[in-house]
Amino acid sequence: MISRILINKENLQSNLNFVKKQRHNAKICAMVKANAYGHGIKQIVKLLSGRVDCFGVVNIQEAMLVRKLDKFTSIVIFGYCENIKCAIENNISLSIISIENLKKIIKIAKKLNKKPKLHLNINSGMNRFGIKSIEDFDKVINILLKNNLTLQGIFTHFSSLTTDPNYTIKQREIFESFIQRLPSSFKPIVHVGGGNSLFKIKGFEMYRVGMFLYGYGHDKLKPVLSVKSKIVALQEVEKDEHVGYMAAFTAQEKMKVAVIPLGYDDGIKRELSNNFYVKINGAFCKSVGKICMDCFMVDVSKINVKVGDEVEVLLNASEWTKILNTTEYEILTNFNGFRGERKIVYFPNW
Repeated sequence: MISRILINKENLQSNLNFVKKQRHNAKICAMVKANAYGHGIKQIVKLLSGRVDCFGVVNIQEAMLVRKLDKFTSIVIFGYCENIKCAIENNISLSIISIENLKKIIKIAKKLNKKPKLHLNINSGMNRFGIKSIEDFDKVINILLKNNLTLQGIFTHFSSLTTDPNYTIKQREIFESFIQRLPSSFKPIVHVGGGNSLFKIKGFEMYRVGMFLYGYGHDKLKPVLSVKSKIVALQEVEKDEHVGYMAAFTAQEKMKVAVIPLGYDDGIKRELSNNFYVKINGAFCKSVGKICMDCFMVDVSKINVKVGDEVEVLLNASEWTKILNTTEYEILTNFNGFRGERKIVYFPNW
């Protein structure tokens, strides 16, 4: 295909090795939710299968996709599960996000005559999902004991590791106070996640890792995803003519414009219009005109190009963060709508 997302196997393996070195004896849960942060869940699971201890997803659809790709590695749904029966039948672990949620899980598990695999979500301050009060925690434990169930895991999520260290300390203290209330018969995996938890929070059995695997958050990490395409058309533009919609760019002199077949439906945000560069034949070329749904245009007036020449659209999501006033998370997940090929490569060229 003309446009491709390239997944660099070498960089992903390098990032995983670096992550493992930070906590030598800890287990790693690879977060592959949101289509593996825009990288492609099929490609990432294929590369990480057998190399991590667990895969983290947010719903049953993602969980089932991972299970089809990997029959054995543990999978945990960290969000709301709309098909508990399917999760239990496919050996997928569920998060307890509320007492009502737990009761529903148990009711369905009894009908199936199976014991669900459960991870208890402790709301230590993220205020998203999970058990927050000691009273509710004790109720959860009593319900589990009454039904002869235990916990596979117990976890929390740190919300402000890079912005509020004191809040993080408070969150950890709250989390540990709940762990201390566990019955001695319970031996769950204790795990944490959120931002820089891998680097800043020591002493836990498993760490949930997302963006670090994909190459962001530390200078030792290498971006895994790159986006490439090709020139599909060339236009001669006269002085005072517009390029693209809404007269957002007007030629100040005669110029040559190349058309690249990727648009905002593919993840190239319209806010990048007239404001970012691609690389063609070793030269940086600036976008001109509003980015369209299906393509964008760049100024190639000063270089020799032809239809079919390769275009390096993106090699590092950090290049766009300041332009878009956002994070690498959003930039990468924008590529979930990408209409080209996703391909695993050993090196960033194809």
